[in-house]
Amino acid sequence: MPLRSAEDAEPSDRPTAKRAGDRLPSVAAVYAMGIALLLALYTIVFAVTLDAGWPGALSTAIANVVPLAGLAAGFYLILHSAVLPRSVIAQGTWHIVLAPVFALSWYALVLVSLMLLRAIERGEMAFGTFSGVALVWQLFQGVVLYALVAACAYALRGGRQSAAVQIVASGPMQRYLTRQGDELVPIAVGDIVTITGAQDYAEVTTIAQRRHLVRLSLGEFEQRLPADEFLRIHRSVIVNLRHLDRAEPAGSGRMTLHLSNGQSVEASRTGARALRDRVI
Repeated sequence: MPLRSAEDAEPSDRPTAKRAGDRLPSVAAVYAMGIALLLALYTIVFAVTLDAGWPGALSTAIANVVPLAGLAAGFYLILHSAVLPRSVIAQGTWHIVLAPVFALSWYALVLVSLMLLRAIERGEMAFGTFSGVALVWQLFQGVVLYALVAACAYALRGGRQSAAVQIVASGPMQRYLTRQGDELVPIAVGDIVTITGAQDYAEVTTIAQRRHLVRLSLGEFEQRLPADEFLRIHRSVIVNLRHLDRAEPAGSGRMTLHLSNGQSVEASRTGARALRDRVI
């Protein structure tokens, strides 16, 4: 099965996404730049709107941005590990839940930070709250900031972690190349356990429990897989039947598939019917 990397391709065939992806800053760099930018912006806003001078504006900005820094890091990890691998509908549902949670959490932490700031500056411990337009504006900021965190998570995931090599093959592919750091690593199709749709990408989990993204949609990936080994059990999940240990009913015509790497995935009614059709 011939494989050709981007370096071996003709100039017109080389994927521009690879070169652009290699120039992406690290997650830590994006995080640091974002926090520094927000701190600068909040300082300027508070200096203009509050009659407290630049030192007071900076301390108030810190009281707002420090809690945000912790929340942004925590919610990025949640998005990266638990939300982005899911189907588009599931992701939308999670965003509807997480956005207000993020906004309310930031609001509560800002109140605590401002209370501590007053205690340091004035020597008094007084807990205050926002009300009216100020409360609405604070919560709206929280939702917008959550959207920025989610946008960064999508951009970094799609641009950095997806396979950066084009697959050039005829017929069902047997292996392909993916990038790990500066190295190109071959992935044997037989080692794949599950493939999950993630927008225009597919997230692959191998028998060694390693995960990576490939720049193919789930439908495109399915067309290139050996049809006798792989089965689409859900709109967003393909499994390798070689790694199926057992399948059990899950109610309402669905089935739960237990795989050799310890994963358990649920087949839809259509997927369960397709699996039963494989029974000899």
